[in-house]
Amino acid sequence: MAPSLPNCRNYKVPRDISFSGSGFLATYQLGVALCLFKYAPWILRSAVCVLGASAGSLIATAVVCEMNMFAIRDEILQFAKHVTLFMLGPFDPSIKVANWLERLLHKYLPPDAHRQARGRLGIAVTRVTDGKHLILSEFHSKEDIVQALLCSCFVPGFSGYLPPTFRGEHYMDGGLSNIQPRLPDSSDVTLTVSPFSGDADICPADPPSNLEMVVGSAVLKFSMTNNLRILNGLYPTDLETIEEAFYNGFKDAIRFLQINDLVPSAMSEGPEMILSDGQANMWKQNRTELEDVEMKAENTAVESYSSTWTDGSVEPEPFRDSHFHFDVVKNVLLGNASTYLSMLRLPARILSSLLLPLVVSFYALLQSRQRMELLFRQLPEIVFWTWHGVRQCFLFFVNIVVQTLKKGMEERQGS
Repeated sequence: MAPSLPNCRNYKVPRDISFSGSGFLATYQLGVALCLFKYAPWILRSAVCVLGASAGSLIATAVVCEMNMFAIRDEILQFAKHVTLFMLGPFDPSIKVANWLERLLHKYLPPDAHRQARGRLGIAVTRVTDGKHLILSEFHSKEDIVQALLCSCFVPGFSGYLPPTFRGEHYMDGGLSNIQPRLPDSSDVTLTVSPFSGDADICPADPPSNLEMVVGSAVLKFSMTNNLRILNGLYPTDLETIEEAFYNGFKDAIRFLQINDLVPSAMSEGPEMILSDGQANMWKQNRTELEDVEMKAENTAVESYSSTWTDGSVEPEPFRDSHFHFDVVKNVLLGNASTYLSMLRLPARILSSLLLPLVVSFYALLQSRQRMELLFRQLPEIVFWTWHGVRQCFLFFVNIVVQTLKKGMEERQGS
């Protein structure tokens, strides 16, 4: 049974809850939400509006629709692990952040998510054309929520070049206009949650820092530890840090409840508390088990591939992948060319060697003709929206510098 609203004179119940932009460190906010659902569910369920920007909008949706926090955490960890396999990380063209997010939402969002979220879920977005910060809160279908989240999580270059639309209007990452969203007409208390150390109500408790930076309506500590968190949120380099952020979020949420006398001060700070012994052990071993399953799957795939070609009774089915087909044809061309060149004299060999790259390039161009035609048809649109994206990102960083300098000058004058 959910605990009733406690009678605490020192704590004002928040009207709204805000989850900041967080990137891959959204696992921290998942840990916070899990802790609050366990020990103070009335904070989450009595909130008039739950807001989120960028990846924080996904956590806000998970809170409102009461999705499986462990499942979302595992999905983020698996995707982060996949991203680290590429040199450019999430900026690699083959990484489809939007496709992953859309699949995740269709998998875990309940069919009536729009009814649960209507008027209560606030998804922060930035309008591409003028950079205005908006809160989307009216949803008429599950697909509306999916599209709004795709808009809120779209970072130019990171998620693609063509921004998604919501009801005919193009939007991008809500964190570019305000990383810690708040309702414009709300004067009541807003509970803020951020995976970066700063002025948020629930955030990592780093040592005091003399340097701070203003990002939208949030103030973040400018320290090496915090900068590494920001880097890991954008470009995951350490999977253990992303996984540990889940534990840290849970522990920081307990500390917040203890400071406000909402839970006993002598309380363990581990997510295993909400599970049975068997489930806790399974959860701790989850990462190792997943790696074992992946290794077995890779070995099975290799064995299956090898057996298909070594089994003389079965004729292998032609492989249809265009890249593989191109590699085969290229190798055949090169092999035939090498044989042909061996029968020519030196001047003819030199001339043929010089022409060979042109032949291979011409064949590659023919193979990608359709893609090139599509690119040229979309080129004006890509240039147009890329310009808007670059402009908004530039203004985002300029605003950080200006607001940070302004805050520093005000503090010096006040002292």
